[in-house]
Amino acid sequence: MLSNDNMLFEKVVNTDIQNKGFIFLDVLFKKNGWHIVKNEMNHISYTKLGQETDVFTIKIEDKYIKVSVPIRDSKYQFTTSFTDYFQASEYLENRFLDFINEIKMRDYDL
Repeated sequence: MLSNDNMLFEKVVNTDIQNKGFIFLDVLFKKNGWHIVKNEMNHISYTKLGQETDVFTIKIEDKYIKVSVPIRDSKYQFTTSFTDYFQASEYLENRFLDFINEIKMRDYDL
């Protein structure tokens, strides 16, 4: 039987994204073992169990969409802004794939 912590984690992992403009990113993150930790129409964040300091964030403001990505082996984030969903999604997808591929390569070298 699952503990309360496991049930809560399963509920978070299986949560549908509220802002459907980023549904393809949601699928990409979840397919790679990441889960949504902030799920609002104007604020979305993803992290991975065991890598909670690595966070990918989207904040939708009046005129801009701000995207924040983790900087490898650092406590800092890189943040940039876009004027439309497509550019923000494309950028975040590329940075996420770079990030997870870098982790795979580093783990392979060990």
